[in-house]
Amino acid sequence: MNTFELNQGLYINVTPRGAYFAVQDNADDPTRNILIALLLQEETPLLSTEVAEEITGMQGEEALNFLHRMQTLGLISGQKESEMVPENSLEDILPELLGSLSDSKKVLLAEHSGLYLGASGFPHEAAEELAAISANLSEVYQRHKNLLQGNLRFNQHAWGLIDAAGNSEVGFWPLYIGYNQFSLVIHGMPQLNRPGFKHLIWSLVKRYGKT
Repeated sequence: MNTFELNQGLYINVTPRGAYFAVQDNADDPTRNILIALLLQEETPLLSTEVAEEITGMQGEEALNFLHRMQTLGLISGQKESEMVPENSLEDILPELLGSLSDSKKVLLAEHSGLYLGASGFPHEAAEELAAISANLSEVYQRHKNLLQGNLRFNQHAWGLIDAAGNSEVGFWPLYIGYNQFSLVIHGMPQLNRPGFKHLIWSLVKRYGKT
């Protein structure tokens, strides 16, 4: 086992990739549990052996090795300045955050029931219809989850309407947060590698992660 020396003064940051991994599924997973634990924080924690042990539930070198592996996978990173969860209410920040997640600026966030919490770029009627479609797709996926992930070994969870070239015109991305399920409906090219996606997931986990 490798021995690591901690860099001093670095804060543990969940990357956009890490935020997506944390909520793309609700299966119990040590890596996912660590990411959720970080996203439940009000502020990015300062890295130390004690913090590593607390968030991983492991001891000493084992905890540090696990975090190093997560960093290698691009799920977390070290940053020199701390970062706070967005201060404004979820309702206030949703339109701007959602708009940053697509090149067309057309994105909405829907609940499992088929109601949408916020939207950018979509008129109200279209948002209602797409939110209802997302709920139906979620039910279809749950019915066939064992087949898709088991027998067929399809590990992706998103659904899409694609054109003749295979490009997605509208994509439906399930998000599992606590005991809640949401859907991110994206028109055009998704841009989930942006800070806005991490801030969206961070805000959602803070509100719904323990419910």
